[in-house]
Amino acid sequence: MQLADVHFIVIESPFTVVVGDDVISLSPEEDAQDAFQPIHQLVGQTVEEAFADEAGALSVRFSGGAHLSVKPDAAYEAWSVSGPDGALVVSTPGGKLAVWSAKKPADGASE
Repeated sequence: MQLADVHFIVIESPFTVVVGDDVISLSPEEDAQDAFQPIHQLVGQTVEEAFADEAGALSVRFSGGAHLSVKPDAAYEAWSVSGPDGALVVSTPGGKLAVWSAKKPADGASE
């Protein structure tokens, strides 16, 4: 899932999307491609809030009221969020967060 031009969310474990009154549970490993159609409703919406807790869960709330949540996975990286210049947050197996900060541009380099 691409957010703006430089932020990406990769989901590799089961997750839930709430759109209106619909609660949709999906698994990237088990569900067919067409099952992910509700995700297309999020295209063009602004991320109002995104939060990763200490247990490794990710919660994203969109401007249209939709909510996406991913729980940590005991055996796999459940999700990752990447940003510009190498910024990366990963929910590692077992739910611990691994965080890599963005690289700072060299002196005199333009952003």
